[in-house]
Amino acid sequence: MAAPLKAVTSKIGNIFLDSKKEWRKKPRKATPQKRKPQYREGLDVWVRDPTEVWLPASVTSVEKDGSLCIKLSSGQESVVTPKGDYPPISGNLKSCEETDELTALNPLCEAAVLHCLRSRFHTGAYSTSAGITLIAVNPFKEVKGCYGEEAVQRYREGAVKTKAPHVYAVAERAYSQMEHGVGPLNQSIIVSGESGAGKTWTARCLMKYLATVAVYTPGGFEPSPGDCIERRILDSNPILEAFGNAGTARNHNSSRFGKYIQLQFDRGQHIIGASIQTYLLEKTRVVHQSSGERNFHIFYQLYHGSTAEEKEWLGLGKEDHSLRYLPVGDGKAEVLEDHHAFRSTRAAMTNVGLSANHQRDIFQVLSGLLHLGNICFTSDGELEPCEVDEDNKDYLLSSKFVTELLGLDTEQLEKCLMFRKITASHSKRKSIFMRPCTAEEAGNRRDCMAKLLYARLFVWLVTFINKTTCAGQWQSFIGLLDIYGFESFQSNSLEQLCINYANEKLQQHFVAHFLRSEQEEYTVEGIPWHFFSFTDNQPCLEVIEGKSSVFSLMNEECRLNRQRDASAFGSRLLDGIRGSYICKPPVYVRHAAFVIKHYAEDVTYSVEGLIEKNKDHIPIELIELAASSANSFVCDLVQIDLADIQNQSGKNGKVPAKTVVSKFKTSLDSLMGTLRSTAPHYIRCIKPNLTCQPGDFDSNHVVSQLRACGVLETIAISAKGFPARMPYTEFYDRYRVLHLNGGKMEGEESRGSREAIKRMCVSVMERILHLEEDRENEPAMAQFGKTKIFLRDGQLEELEGQRALAMSKVATCIQRWWRRYLKRQRDRQLKAAVLIQAAYRGWKVRECLEVMNDAARVIQQAMLEFCIRRQQMREQLELEARQGLLLKHSDDGSLLEGETSQGSVTQHDGSLAMFDDCASSDEEFMECRDRLSGVESLTRSSPCRKSQSLRTLSGGLLDLTAPPHHHQYGLFSAGILPRRCSKTQEMTSRVQHLEDHYEDDLDEDDDTLESGTAERMGGSDETRRTGLSGTLIGILKKPAVDFALGAIVTALLLKGPIQL
Repeated sequence: MAAPLKAVTSKIGNIFLDSKKEWRKKPRKATPQKRKPQYREGLDVWVRDPTEVWLPASVTSVEKDGSLCIKLSSGQESVVTPKGDYPPISGNLKSCEETDELTALNPLCEAAVLHCLRSRFHTGAYSTSAGITLIAVNPFKEVKGCYGEEAVQRYREGAVKTKAPHVYAVAERAYSQMEHGVGPLNQSIIVSGESGAGKTWTARCLMKYLATVAVYTPGGFEPSPGDCIERRILDSNPILEAFGNAGTARNHNSSRFGKYIQLQFDRGQHIIGASIQTYLLEKTRVVHQSSGERNFHIFYQLYHGSTAEEKEWLGLGKEDHSLRYLPVGDGKAEVLEDHHAFRSTRAAMTNVGLSANHQRDIFQVLSGLLHLGNICFTSDGELEPCEVDEDNKDYLLSSKFVTELLGLDTEQLEKCLMFRKITASHSKRKSIFMRPCTAEEAGNRRDCMAKLLYARLFVWLVTFINKTTCAGQWQSFIGLLDIYGFESFQSNSLEQLCINYANEKLQQHFVAHFLRSEQEEYTVEGIPWHFFSFTDNQPCLEVIEGKSSVFSLMNEECRLNRQRDASAFGSRLLDGIRGSYICKPPVYVRHAAFVIKHYAEDVTYSVEGLIEKNKDHIPIELIELAASSANSFVCDLVQIDLADIQNQSGKNGKVPAKTVVSKFKTSLDSLMGTLRSTAPHYIRCIKPNLTCQPGDFDSNHVVSQLRACGVLETIAISAKGFPARMPYTEFYDRYRVLHLNGGKMEGEESRGSREAIKRMCVSVMERILHLEEDRENEPAMAQFGKTKIFLRDGQLEELEGQRALAMSKVATCIQRWWRRYLKRQRDRQLKAAVLIQAAYRGWKVRECLEVMNDAARVIQQAMLEFCIRRQQMREQLELEARQGLLLKHSDDGSLLEGETSQGSVTQHDGSLAMFDDCASSDEEFMECRDRLSGVESLTRSSPCRKSQSLRTLSGGLLDLTAPPHHHQYGLFSAGILPRRCSKTQEMTSRVQHLEDHYEDDLDEDDDTLESGTAERMGGSDETRRTGLSGTLIGILKKPAVDFALGAIVTALLLKGPIQL
């Protein structure tokens, strides 16, 4: 009884102890529990294959021991033993092959991802979306229509979400986020992958797309400023590729430097400039290339593409003359390719602003460096002083061209290469010694000279391009990072260590930004989340750049400047650095080396020459020799080094040492800071095979790249995560226009409390995205954290679309009211203008009529006086003729004479009758004559006869010279003067002036009339009709004047309002 009780007590105590231990433990991150698959007949699964890694199969039967009999698609049958979650279930194989979004794979596993990429590769689809990352497989061939102008327009127009995955889709997403101001304003597109995966081509396409869609083309310029900027930015690519890319064993166009290109935009999101930052040029390649590798492209382009005259001038292409720095093959295809590439490079250099003189100087330096490599040294022993190997057949010709092209004196050059300057200081004394160098040391100094000039030439080119393309002021930028890919060769040195270190930093940025911080933020915000495990490469970075790391020990060796065997330094590295990410090399490695376990693969680094490369020591005498060159361009290249020697020289005349790894680490840290301040976009370039052959998909090589960069974890987090998140205040400020009341808060909510803003955001999300209907479908829902709102993939695009629609409606309403206001303003102004114009025209017409009436009155007065005088003359002639006949009749007193007189009188009466007939031919003239004949009776019967101004002359005629003061009424009644002649006082002075003017004319007319009465009376009928009677009728007739004035007024009124 005691034993069972004791056992029970011990068990209870163990339970409490275990619970106490569990309580003290830190809470573990929740991981999704994997359920063991339930296999049955007909189920589709994935099975491993040594060649294709994963192959689809179907379960034909399940054995009693649990083993599965499967049948592959090829018809082959085999037996598989289940272990854990192997073999994974494949699901719908057709949907796996057709989908272009890896997050849509169900179930998600490595086999499904690999099969999807493989199927799309064989169908010609080389880009696949993996959440926030784009996977781009290099086809190793040109794909027609994939990167042309039509593709640019296709991805620029419409929603990117509905388009197929593409490099242009990533560029458009980055440009749209910058344009709309969602999240950080500045953007970065990080292109990563191993050497030969297509990073350079991808960066080139990104630059082309952004430069095309954001170009500014105002009218009136040909070519436009935007086109000039676009051309200069795009033309910088072939120049940098020619001077910074080379052929390696894995890639014929491998970038041997890193570059970060900032495309600069103004407030209108138009591209206005670009700047380029370069990182760690592999200048060692100028003097040394491994087997199967080439020097930089520009040397081959210059050697094969220059003209015959240029080759003669540069000393290239000579028979029986080889260049040690330039291994040239016999392939005709390479020669033709280099020839075409050189033409493109020269055209690009001209477009960016490099003149013919600049290009000539550049080609001189390049050719001089090639000839410099032919200066070789020989010595009797290994440690004996050396001398120039003049027996070398290439020495004499090359030394001549080195002197001419680089402007260096041959004797001074050989002296600087064969003798080393040693400075010794003793208190105030300073001694300088010249120590002979061995053949190996002289060769190293020669190579150092070549690397110095080429590195400074590359920096000069980048600086020149930045001056011509960089904008003075800009609002935002999109950065394109194209850095060398992960490398692992048979012999790896400092260059490969720095390159792989840069790739480790980029992988850490991706891990920290997405895999780690993404999931930690969900926990902080209180979002339900199951953590996914991932591979963190931070321990590997600690081995490379930590306090006790490879970089720190290398810098310490450089500072001590002591001679140490390579094996001794290798042992110190392995003993001084602790961790599982650094280990000894394999047994078959015979030289001193160490192994670092990178995220991609394990790489063996050689210790030999590692310290010397890290020092990167440039002898001062070489810099001074280059500064004293007769070639001014060579002098300008080393002025910076010369200034650094003069400014930074410390005690004892020594220059503080700056190692290669320390400078590279500083520049890379600056780059990481820039990337962290921007919104990143990732493109993973995948190399489908090691042979760079189109159509070949090496599944083993591809899956190793997918595992190394954590693509599977990225897809899993992207499928369940929230790629877009936004603080509530920012969400409220941007999307409150989508609320029913326009985002206005009332009452206590008007204070803008956090809870009120959160309720407003939730209301907007429920209204726009219909979250209430998706409660059962949890993956489609957004999540509301403590300070942020988290959106699923595609929800941000939908919100942006609804916001654009709402803003369009609001803008349309504002435009409608503004147009209405402008229309009313224009109508009021038009009415006012018409009123002013009508008043002005009325005043103008009245003034015109008044002037015309005055003129008509003056003309009528003058013509009336003229007509009256004519009538007086006629009556006077008639009276004189009758008086003469009477006198003659009285003097003769005879009948005959009487008869004769009677006949004369009859004849004279006939003349008068003829005159009367001439005058009476016009009825209106007769009417006027009757009026004139009644003037005398009117004058005699006037009650004011004594005071009237019209006086009678001889024969009872009227005198109109007197002021027409009292006879106006009579003349008006008789119809002689028109009724409008009412302004007597105003017209008196005018009539008097016209009387004086017409008096002379009338006198002349009287003389003419007296002398030629018979001639005028004998004129034709047409002359008589258009003579005096026509003039009187046209001028004195009042309706004609009124009709003319009425026509003028009508014409003015029909003209319409005057447009002011």
